[in-house]
Amino acid sequence: MLAVSVAVLNPDMLIFKNFVQSLKKFTPEMSQFLIYDNGSESKEFVNIVNQYFGPELTDHKVKVKITHSNSNIGFGSAHNRNLSYATSKYFAVLNDDIEFFENWATPMIQILEENPKVAQVGPKTKVFNTLGVNTIGSWEDTDMPEYCEGTCFIMPASLAKKYRLFNEEYRYGYFEDMDLSLRLRSDGYILRNVPVRWEHYRGTTTVKMIQNNIDLPGYYIVNEYLFKKKWHAYLMKKRFGKTIVIKRETDIEDVFLTLPVIEALKEKYPDSVIILMTHLPDAVEGCYDIDGHVRYGTPVPCDIFIDLDFAYEKDFRRHIVDCYADVAGIRPKTRTATLYTEKKDIEYVANLLNEYPLSVTLDFSDSIPGKQWKREKYVELGKLMKQDGFSIVTVGKTAQQYASYLDTDLNLVNVLTLQQTALVISKSKVFIGNEGLLAHFAQSTRTPGIILYGCTLPEYVSDMSLPMLYPVVTPVACRGCRHRHAAGTVVDCPRNYACMEAIRVEDVYRMFKEVVGNLKKTS
Repeated sequence: MLAVSVAVLNPDMLIFKNFVQSLKKFTPEMSQFLIYDNGSESKEFVNIVNQYFGPELTDHKVKVKITHSNSNIGFGSAHNRNLSYATSKYFAVLNDDIEFFENWATPMIQILEENPKVAQVGPKTKVFNTLGVNTIGSWEDTDMPEYCEGTCFIMPASLAKKYRLFNEEYRYGYFEDMDLSLRLRSDGYILRNVPVRWEHYRGTTTVKMIQNNIDLPGYYIVNEYLFKKKWHAYLMKKRFGKTIVIKRETDIEDVFLTLPVIEALKEKYPDSVIILMTHLPDAVEGCYDIDGHVRYGTPVPCDIFIDLDFAYEKDFRRHIVDCYADVAGIRPKTRTATLYTEKKDIEYVANLLNEYPLSVTLDFSDSIPGKQWKREKYVELGKLMKQDGFSIVTVGKTAQQYASYLDTDLNLVNVLTLQQTALVISKSKVFIGNEGLLAHFAQSTRTPGIILYGCTLPEYVSDMSLPMLYPVVTPVACRGCRHRHAAGTVVDCPRNYACMEAIRVEDVYRMFKEVVGNLKKTS
């Protein structure tokens, strides 16, 4: 009924004798004893096997097969060879440095007999049975292990053959048992364990491998990489899907616009783990479709790597989200990124703006030349709007102090997080700002936004389908020059960025009056 498989390499004779003796005494279901010798110098262990399972014994019922090899083919490969000789219903993988003190296989086989969804059963104690990103292999007091350690487990032989037992990419030892259990579980099987009185004299096999000039530390590194590459999603989030790494270094608004692509990828691969590689993770803070961030350039094992750097820069004459989508191989539902916020931020911003129901939010962020409207013009515009009875709120991050030139009702420059800034914009009557991250916040929150465009054009960077978007495009003939470059990340302007200077305060104020008029008609 039960084939017991063991791989040996110069076993400790006393430990091996106790092991074989305990098998004889406490394994009544045993019908095959399969031993693979990985090139032991002494064959003395054969005498111990014959002492307890020799054919001359009157109570002999166990078929013994010993396979001798001239070289060490490793733990997993040795058990795979033994499996090819197995004819019993169940197959046990055991170390040769363990000892049993009671019937161990009986309760394991009983679980397998009762539930066909159980693929492996092992002992509950003295094994590793849980997995984590940083701690691969630890123990928890649980009846449902994440994996069955290769020291001792039983599984149906037919299932072992179907899954080819251990993946032989994992040379000599480490991770092949974890890989087997996860392959089984990813197909819907479950694992169990039972209390067993036994002992594992841990470490004796490792010493023997090192004594035989096997570079175990080196193979551990190789095997760990193979395992993490295949099962990274499980180690991070207990999922059996793919690990997807999306790389986008800068700029902050371009990182924010990865969200439509990320959401589409999550819909396509719902069981995946998505990791964003960027210098600017704050741009997408709170997105629950992103499972983690890593610093730009950090190596991460993954199944799919999507490099969005230069996806847009190699041809600026297409919308940035469309360029991202082509590289990712998906079709997002929108060109507008979703804003993710927390309850504490919502409450905080609501209290801040409680006294300013008719506020206009002005963008005082630093921006690149070709996008930046002078702060003095924002100040002049703000004074006109205050004369019309509107409250003025200033937001953004800047190294300058232009906000002090304007008698703002609420100056939040350099005060808020990005998500809090977005919430302030969402509560505004109108948002006015440069093309950039805060402009995208306005679009995400469907806030009426008057957005100023110089070296960029709205059809390539904004969602033109939104009725709440009110673009003010510079009148210069060379406007949108960024979109005429075939490649690159900067604009080499021969006119000292005259495009933004050409946008007049009266033009923006006229647009503001039009927007306010439209809002009154629809309210």
